[in-house]
Amino acid sequence: MSDYTTQQLNVYEYLGKEHDPLFNVICNIQQGYSEYIPEIKVTLIKNQHGLYEMASESNHECYSNKEDLYDCVNDILNYSSLRGI
Repeated sequence: MSDYTTQQLNVYEYLGKEHDPLFNVICNIQQGYSEYIPEIKVTLIKNQHGLYEMASESNHECYSNKEDLYDCVNDILNYSSLRGI
């Protein structure tokens, strides 16, 4: 698959991420709550310090803003869809 095709996978790059349900979930996570994304077995958390966390069985990453978390989760989802996971 070409790089051009890979870059075409996310329609929200054209519509704007404010229309992306994933971005809206991240924006609406309240401090101390979490959301689970079953497709990639990842939990998104907004901790007591206002940081965004992404936790799976093997990884635990922390982000200072919702845009960075969105970019990371979006990349994982796109990669998973390319591999047919």
